Amino acid sequence: MRLHRARLTTTTAIAACLLPLAAFSALAQERALAIEVGPATDSFAPSRIGLRVSGPTSEPASSFVRGCRGQVMAEADGVAFEVTAPMTTLAFSAAGEGLASMVVGTADGLYRCALADDQGYVSNSLGEVQPGRYMVWLGTEEGGTVDARLFASERAVSAIELFGFDVSRLGEPRNGRFVYQASSESGRQTLLTGAPLYAETPINPLSPDSCWGYGRLDAADAVLSVEEAGQTLSIFAMSPRDLVMAVIDPSGTVHCNDDVYQLNPAITLPNAEPGDYQIIVGGYSSGGGDSYDLYASAGAPAFVETQVDADAEPRAGRATIDAASGAGGLRLTSAPLSGGTDPLEGLSTEAYCAGYSDLSAPDMVVTLDAAQPLLSLYARAETDLTLAIRAPDGSWSCNDDSFQLNPGISFNNAQAGDYAVFVGSYMSGEQGEYNLYASLGQPNWEGTEPAGGFSAPDWLNYAAEPSVATLTYGPETLIDPRVIFDIAPSQTDSFGMADGCAGFLTPTQPDLVVEAEEGLPQLMVYMVSDSDGTLTVVGPDGQLYCNDDFEQLNPGVMIPNPQPGPYAIFAGTYGGNGGMATMGVTVASPQWVMDREH
Repeated sequence: MRLHRARLTTTTAIAACLLPLAAFSALAQERALAIEVGPATDSFAPSRIGLRVSGPTSEPASSFVRGCRGQVMAEADGVAFEVTAPMTTLAFSAAGEGLASMVVGTADGLYRCALADDQGYVSNSLGEVQPGRYMVWLGTEEGGTVDARLFASERAVSAIELFGFDVSRLGEPRNGRFVYQASSESGRQTLLTGAPLYAETPINPLSPDSCWGYGRLDAADAVLSVEEAGQTLSIFAMSPRDLVMAVIDPSGTVHCNDDVYQLNPAITLPNAEPGDYQIIVGGYSSGGGDSYDLYASAGAPAFVETQVDADAEPRAGRATIDAASGAGGLRLTSAPLSGGTDPLEGLSTEAYCAGYSDLSAPDMVVTLDAAQPLLSLYARAETDLTLAIRAPDGSWSCNDDSFQLNPGISFNNAQAGDYAVFVGSYMSGEQGEYNLYASLGQPNWEGTEPAGGFSAPDWLNYAAEPSVATLTYGPETLIDPRVIFDIAPSQTDSFGMADGCAGFLTPTQPDLVVEAEEGLPQLMVYMVSDSDGTLTVVGPDGQLYCNDDFEQLNPGVMIPNPQPGPYAIFAGTYGGNGGMATMGVTVASPQWVMDREH
């Protein structure tokens, strides 16, 4: 066997002989050598070894396998591979100009032939491979010379990796062709349901800088035909599996994505041109046996089942902004939160959208009468707000915390037209009120104030001295205070005083007063007790905050951006029976642990 004709070029996951090429050739002439190949020890780095094979052809390929085409290298010039352990699959792939065929001799003495395509690519895959000697001969047309790259690997090396991507060489789509029919009114269009996932071959040859994961590159999984120009098109897939996606647009540009919504990929194409979109869905890791659903939608990907209707009549009305009205900060509305439960996470491919809202209609539509260098829309409330806005061009922008726990979004070179504003809350179903503001410039947070809130009733004596203690708490407090005390039994109920108020408390004096200092980002008061506890807190401005069950049966009140001053805290129980309790104050995470030493 004359291995001086095969130059070792690349190895992955297999150790290669590190002898100089001349020494390697000399050894090859003295004894029969073979290149070892076996299963990889790391499933994320499959076995693969590559060589450069060159030399004249002299023997008919049909002498090995009847009907095989062309001439192959002499029998003694075959490349030998020694399989060291059983392998589920072993693929031999080769590519070179003028390549016509490949003959593989297996360890059991049989021969297999594979014919090359018109670009000189050939592959031969074996299943349930047993240890032993495997021989490979490459062939050309009669009288030709072989000059090709040869790979032995657990998965076939694709022609795309060796020659580059050519969309014209993709076969017919595995799951069919579809005509794009989605619109903002009809919602998402279902293309495939329960389609089998093929995660076999690395897809990074499509675009090495942006594509990752594994797919099947011989054909698209689906083709979507767009008939009209100028639409914003989103293509996305969903599965319990961590998916990846590649879309080749009509111009041949490759777009890839991994995670937009949880582990599901989406690709959004503004001003999608007419033509065919080749869609390849794969897995972040290799291996099949799973399925996915494939969709298309107008605008942002409609991962959320609830249809987003940004064109519906807004809940809090409409406002128009011109150059004179909103330069320094204009309050547009004071309105109640929708208490929505629709996640905002699936709205945008450009930024993460946190929180929840009611997506059946915008809270407000703000019309900018003429283009402006900068437009800011921002909201403030006692609760932790989020904001999602659809601009006139259909793009989405989102924000959670721009100023403390209040959201704000600024648009540079703001377009004239309608801005559909969705005000949401970080936690699902939150109640309360918010103020919405606009500025033709940066947000003017100093000119804002939180909206809504509930005032303490006259019979609640929150100005009295506390029965347990007064604590001073500020940004420089090193240790979060925790106080052990007994909740007094009571028959004075607090049901209905405000949202979250429940149980029975002693109204004649607070149990604890916290003197909050300037600069706290938030103030968290919480309690752990033997009974089902409740909390009522009155702020320095007389605003009322209540909670019953924050963590299981333990109450907690979180006040964002607290004003400095006294916060009177009334501890109660749901049944009025009282009991031993531990109360804590923090700006971080509560310690839901009961202290029992008075």
